[in-house]
Formats: sequence, C-alpha cells, structure tokens
Amino acid sequence: MGNLWQVNEESFSPNLKQIRSQETVFTIGNGYFCTRGTFEEGYPHETAATLLFGVFDSVPVSKEELANAPDWVGLQLFVNGERFRLDKGKLLAYTRSLNLQNGLLTRTVHWESPLGVRVRINSERFASLADEHLGMIRYSVTIDDSPKDLPVAISLRANFNAARGNYDVMHWETTDQGHSADLLWLQSETRSTHVTLVQSMSFNADTTAFQKEFVDGDIEPSIRLTGALNPQESVVAEKVVVMYTSRDNEDPRKAALIHHQQMLNTVAEETHSNAHNVFVFDYQIQKQDEAWARFWEQTDVVIEGDEKAQVGLRYNIYQLRINTADNDSRYSIAAKGMTGFGYRGHIFHDTEIFMLPFFTYELPHIARNLLLYRYHLLPAARKKAASNGYAGAQFPWESTLNGEETTPPSIVHPETGEVIPVLNGFIELHITSSIAHATWEYWRVSADDEFMRDYGAELLLSTALFWDSRAEKNGEKDEYIITDVIGPDEWHEHVNDNAHTNFMAKHNIRIALDVLKWLQQTAPSKAKALIEQLDLTDERLAHMRDVMEHLRFPQDPVTGLIEQFDGFFKLAKFDQEKYRGRKDSYQGILGVQEVQKYQLIKQADVLMLLTMMRDEFDYDTKKVNWDYYFPITDHDYGSSLTPALHAILGCELGHTEEAYRMFMKGTLVDLENLRGNTPEGVHAACAGAVWQAAIFGFAGLRITGDGYTAQPHWPDNWQRLSFQFKHKGEPVNIDLKRS
Repeated sequence: MGNLWQVNEESFSPNLKQIRSQETVFTIGNGYFCTRGTFEEGYPHETAATLLFGVFDSVPVSKEELANAPDWVGLQLFVNGERFRLDKGKLLAYTRSLNLQNGLLTRTVHWESPLGVRVRINSERFASLADEHLGMIRYSVTIDDSPKDLPVAISLRANFNAARGNYDVMHWETTDQGHSADLLWLQSETRSTHVTLVQSMSFNADTTAFQKEFVDGDIEPSIRLTGALNPQESVVAEKVVVMYTSRDNEDPRKAALIHHQQMLNTVAEETHSNAHNVFVFDYQIQKQDEAWARFWEQTDVVIEGDEKAQVGLRYNIYQLRINTADNDSRYSIAAKGMTGFGYRGHIFHDTEIFMLPFFTYELPHIARNLLLYRYHLLPAARKKAASNGYAGAQFPWESTLNGEETTPPSIVHPETGEVIPVLNGFIELHITSSIAHATWEYWRVSADDEFMRDYGAELLLSTALFWDSRAEKNGEKDEYIITDVIGPDEWHEHVNDNAHTNFMAKHNIRIALDVLKWLQQTAPSKAKALIEQLDLTDERLAHMRDVMEHLRFPQDPVTGLIEQFDGFFKLAKFDQEKYRGRKDSYQGILGVQEVQKYQLIKQADVLMLLTMMRDEFDYDTKKVNWDYYFPITDHDYGSSLTPALHAILGCELGHTEEAYRMFMKGTLVDLENLRGNTPEGVHAACAGAVWQAAIFGFAGLRITGDGYTAQPHWPDNWQRLSFQFKHKGEPVNIDLKRS
C-alpha cells in the first residue's frame, strides 16, 4: 500500500507545460497566502507566484486581479562558482512530494555540476497553518564527491525577488528595504490600490564556519551564506519569512519585524540557543503538524479499497482549505483559488454552489464568512440591479472586493483564438439565486439563527425582490417569464425561460418569504425593520407570491422531461461519433455561434438543478432527464465543474460506475492535468464538487427535518467510506462499511 497522504513526482520532465502544471499541483498555502510549486533555484520561463487573500491591483479590461507578490522562495546555490539549476549540469536523481497531512513540500535532487562535483540537495517548504503570516524553507546541501576530493566552495543566496508579475503586468513597486543584525526586509506597494506589503527574512546555517552577508537592493535584496564543504560534509540552512500587509495592520513593517523577532527569541529561549543564529524549522513544523491534524480530524474522508481515489479526494480537500482564510469575510474563494492567474482571482457562483457545501458541513465558521462576504456587498448588488432597471439586489457574475461587476466585456477564446464578447456579466443571472440557495442551506444545516436574523434574511429578501422585478408577465397566459438570459450551460446565449434560472428564482422567493415569516415569529422588531427598509408592502409581498406560484417552468407534465430553455428541443441533434478522440470542446471545434445551433451542453444545467434541488423532484423525473441530457453534455472538454457533480445524481439513479467515472474525472483534473489548463491554477470548484460527490453521492448523505440519513452506493473495490460533518453545531461521525 502506498502513502495515502502524499502526492509524488518521481522524475523531472523539462517539458515547460508539464513544469507549469506541476507548479500548480505542488502549491502550498494556508488561506492567507498560496505559493506555487516553483523551484527555489528558479527555472527558465517558470510561473512563480505568491498570491495573498484579497490583495488586488488594477488591470485593464478586467478591472483588477490578485497581485503576484515579490517571490519569497528564492534560494540560489553555487557550487565552486557554478549555479545549481535543473536545466544545468547532469541530473542523477529527483523526487518531489507534497504531504497532504501537514502541507510539507519536499524535494530531493542528486546532481552533478558541469565540472564534476556531485551534490545532494534536499529542500522542505511549508506555509504555516498555525501562523498564517509565516513561510519556511529548510535547505540542505551534501557533497558526495569532488574531483581529487578537494574542498568545494558553497554559496547560498536567499532573496526576495521583486521582479515578479502576473505574466507581463507588474503590480508591485519597492518603496523601501533594509536589514538589521538578524532580519532583512522588503517593503512593496501595489501600484493602483496602494496596498503595502512587508516581507521579512532570516537565513541561518547550522555551522558557524559559513559567513553571513546582507546584500541590499530594491529588486533582489538577499542574505548570502558562504563557506566550503569537504566530500561527505553537509550544510543545512533555514529561510524564515514573515509577511504582513496594510490590510492586516496600520504599520505592517513594525508588525512583521516584531512578529519575526519574537518568533526567533521564543524558539531560542525554549531550545537554549543563540537568538542571532536560531533554527526554528523543527519547532514550527510541530505547530504545523498540530494545526493540520486538527483540520483533518474534522474533514478527512476515508476511502478503503481505492488508493487513487483516496489520495485524490484528500488532495481536493487540501486545496479547499489552503485557498480560503480562516477568519476573513472581506474576500471569498476564487475559481482558481490563489494557485494561478486564471480568472484573475475573481469570485463566481462556483463558490456558493460547488465549494461552500464543504465548509457548511465541515467548517461552518468559514462558510459563515464566505456568506458574509456576499452580505457586505449587498449595496453594490442593489446598485447593479437598479442600474439595470430592477429592484432588490443583483449580484455580479464576477466580483472582487467592492462587489462591482468585474466580468470583462470580451476575451480571447482559449481554443479558437478569436476575440469574443462576454455576455455573462449582463445576462447570466442565476448567481443571485445561487447565493440565496447557499444561504438557505447553511442555515438549514448549521441552525445558525443569529446569522439568519442579522444577515441572511436581508440577503434572501433583497435577492427575491430582484427576481420579483425581473420576471415579466406573459400577456397570453397566466404566468411569468424570464427572458434573455444565459443559464449554467454557457454555450447557449440570449435564451428565454431557462429552466434552472426560473426554478431557482421561484426557490429564492419561496425561501425568502419563509424566512420573513420565521423572522416575524422569532424577532418581530428585526422583521419590522427589514419590511420598512426594503419597502415590503402587502402589495409587493402578494406580487412576490404570485410570481413564485406562476413563474414558468418548462416541464412536460406527462413524461417529466424538462426543456433546458424555450426552443432547446427544436435545436439540431449532433453526431458526436464523428469527433471521437477530439482534444477540444465542441465550442472550440464549432465556434461560439455555430455550437448554439445544436443540442450540445457545456455543463450540467437541468441536471445541476435536479442535483441541487434533489428533494424537490421524484425518481422518474430525475431518470428521464438524466437519460436525455447526460449523453449530450461535454464531460471531457466542456466545464470542469460538473463531471463530479453528475456523480451525485448518477448514484441516486443506480449508475454507480458511470458516477465513479465522473467522480474520477473531477478528482484527477489537476493531478493529471486532464484538461490541459492546470498551469492556470487548480479547478477549485471541481474540488468542492469532488467532496460533494463522495458525501452526497456515494455516501448518500441527506439532511432531513428529523436529522440525517445515509444510503451508500458502492463503486467496485470500495469497502469503506468514513467521514465526519457538523449538524446544528454538533459533530456527527458516519462510518459506512460494505457488507
């Protein structure tokens, strides 16, 4: 049996796309920052990035993006004056592993320099979960042998690299730097948003034979250790970095330097060592182990009988944790988290529909913060609704810190290269009901009445008011319609009465009215204040109920088949057999306009509705719609969001092996770069969908009015499925074993 907590790389590939994909895979992080898995020594054309939670800077067209901070991991090694790098000399052996159990990234290299010195290098790196401001590297160099057994000159240079950008865009400018007897520091500021970042560094060797030198510089300040090693001798160095921003503290330089020096002093006192040359790695890795152990005690999902699924699921849970802050409601989880530049750090409905359920069931305090992020941005959502001529709150399709719409008006299509308009920010509306649904689900599972009273009710009623005003009365019939939208299937634009959009709008209004009734019973003064604030007159409430009851839902009353949108069934069928073995999406093959003529689906639309609202539809309805829509969905190159989500419905319908296949497409999407775009960052929403597939699909967990039930569905080889979740604040342990 292999190590079920490790992601391993057994050899080094010089293929640049593979290198960049692995940089994403081996990202370390703690929710405050994430750092891609680039090599300490650097590599040509690498995509080094450290992204900080909620630290943005302006960018043309897309308004703003997470700003790539000065690189803190740089550590160059020179052997007899020759630089060690994986594209130089001769690589004799190489391994790299990410320990998911404690977030430790380890790499071991056996290398021969061009002049014949053989060296073993071992690096260990982590972002502290116990201290979110801390990043650490332990780096050891051992001389195996040298020509004529002569001593080898060694130079280790630890630096901050301020010449890092988001591809070609530079966001930070050095404003100051300096050093004391122990610490080197760099102060930077984002060019447009004026966020200050201070990074402090200490760098020590385990021998006094190595000399230390501070080298100041605005672009690459560094600390250098120089000395000599005989064959079979080693040197171990530790690089300790502390980061603070002006979002954390009014004086981030003072905060960073005090924090850093106190840490060194504390460890020096406990280990009876010199504070000017103290080693802290062992002390801090113990704290790291303890912090991650607490996390995994709450969130681990044990699969027995399938090692690949076990490691993959743990990897996806790891990604969910490192990409969101533990206690910060000013920002949320981006589509790529903080692991790459894809989608620029913008927030989509991916968070609420795909990722938030994990936190709702496992870490409800983080789920609460993610919803508070939306609540804080209600003023901007109201402004967007009003600017479009509607009431209530309309959330933007993409958002960052101020809640304004940040969807770019156009992009270059990644497959066809054509410049295409992006209509999502204008007419993809279902994000508003997605946020409302996530709010309702959080309350249903957590029973956090205080949250619903103080925040959730206002959010639900504000979004319900938007749908009430957005729906139009159909003069020909006693019904309301919603026209000119994009549903979850983004390959079809300007559609009318998208089933998912309409049903979730009805649901949004229904739960808002239910919460208002609850609020009137439990907190009448709060209810009265909200009614006045939102102008919820009797006439308005009556109209909301009328819209809820009569909003069109295109479903055949006999067969139960739901039409994805008005006219979908009239679109041409598409012969997918002609494109067997393709490497592009159908939109990439056919083009943006042509694909809209066919019954081809980018991602689950009707089936996502049936999954999200699984208690609202019967078995026969789910079956007939699965049979119709599943075969015409592009599971391979459409959206990464929904293959794993399909597993939930597939399990319920008895398609367990198909569900497993979809589950593994999601589980391995980044570990094996299945879609070719992992270099842009992890598929964070897919990580959430993978967890949902395991818990709601294969374990069959359901929360009911009386409590909860579990009805397992077993893929081949799975023998046990065990996990914990929180229900109304109390931990619940589920341990399912195959009979």
